[in-house]
Amino acid sequence: MAFNYHRELQAWVVPLLLVGFFAYLMSHSFLSVFEVTADATLLCFAIDMETNDGTAEKPYFVDQELLTFVSQSNKLTEGRKHRNTRPFQDNEDGTELQPMV
Repeated sequence: MAFNYHRELQAWVVPLLLVGFFAYLMSHSFLSVFEVTADATLLCFAIDMETNDGTAEKPYFVDQELLTFVSQSNKLTEGRKHRNTRPFQDNEDGTELQPMV
């Protein structure tokens, strides 16, 4: 109805919708390529950790920065697990609300 009563809207709404649609397609394509690249990197990291043990005979091929980042992330995750394994205070079934940290 807005297009029937306001003809001046037809001059800029259709190109705006087309630009928005193509911008969405381009950003979705870029993020899909980025997602596949990140997945492939992490899968290669996992296979490297599984097949090699870091000795002189079987050294890691992963970048040291990535290895350091993952080891620090594992330490943080372990710390959170130990903090969350305390016994329940009010209810034995664990239905009380826990603060988000």
